Amino acid sequence: MNKSRETIIAASLLVFCILSLVLGFTTNKQSKTEDSKQSEVFKQLGSDKVLVVGLEGMIMDSFRSQSPFAKILNIAYVKKQLNEALENDKIKAVLLRMNSPGGTVAASQEVYQLVHKLRDKQKPVVVSMSDVCASGCYYIASAADHIVANPGTLTGSIGVISSSLNFKGLLDKLGIADQTIKAGKYKDLGSVTRPLSLEEEAILNALVADSYDQFLDDVAVGRGIDRAELEQTAQGLVYTGRQAHGKNLVDELGTYEDAKVATRKVLNEKYFYIDADKIKFEETWRQNKLAGLDEIFSFKLGSILNKFDLPTLWMMN
Repeated sequence: MNKSRETIIAASLLVFCILSLVLGFTTNKQSKTEDSKQSEVFKQLGSDKVLVVGLEGMIMDSFRSQSPFAKILNIAYVKKQLNEALENDKIKAVLLRMNSPGGTVAASQEVYQLVHKLRDKQKPVVVSMSDVCASGCYYIASAADHIVANPGTLTGSIGVISSSLNFKGLLDKLGIADQTIKAGKYKDLGSVTRPLSLEEEAILNALVADSYDQFLDDVAVGRGIDRAELEQTAQGLVYTGRQAHGKNLVDELGTYEDAKVATRKVLNEKYFYIDADKIKFEETWRQNKLAGLDEIFSFKLGSILNKFDLPTLWMMN
């Protein structure tokens, strides 16, 4: 037992020493190029730029947009970056890189309105669709000047859904009875312990229909598509990027890099920005100072440890 502890202590000290050497070497190496990098950074601080904003995952309102180590590419982060773009004169355009299956109507509407505000302020917005940009994500994208999707991107899904389950039959078999106490006739609307009444179905249908109506109106305005034509195209259907391009739901098929080219083109041809070919793109999710720590520890330390015969030590409790 003592021998095992001594081995673990020795291994820990070895790892600590190796890590210190790696970090020291890295710091020393970086310091040699720090002066040249600083001059470049200060030069770019006053330069015009395109803000690249990422949206990832479900769309719903949130108050937390980052952790100490990484940006959280949610709606709170997106709204913060778009508001920054509205106020910062050096930000001439926004490129939205989005990968989301959608989410809530209200959260999508808030970002949709911010995109329109940017365009009203003569700051173009271009969307680059990744794997998926559907439902609420497409809602937001429809407000942009230009949409670029990969041929295999899944997009569209213009529709609204409300769903619930009815467990009454199962609960009856198990001898479980609902004892809900409510004030307000419809307070338990959608309860899983009983079926919906016809009146309740009508209420939910009206709610979903109104949300869908708002969705169609905004997309029709954003894309410049006739409302009746859009209603036939929408119907909650999901399309590939190539199919969506044929239905005027996206403007161009291409990659993230193609979206950068498109942003420069929109800046120059639609907004008459003469230096579009020189403008820099700033990816906001790379701004955290501590974001690279996990890469330093996992890659450099792991590479060194692989040279030593220490696999069993890392498995000990």
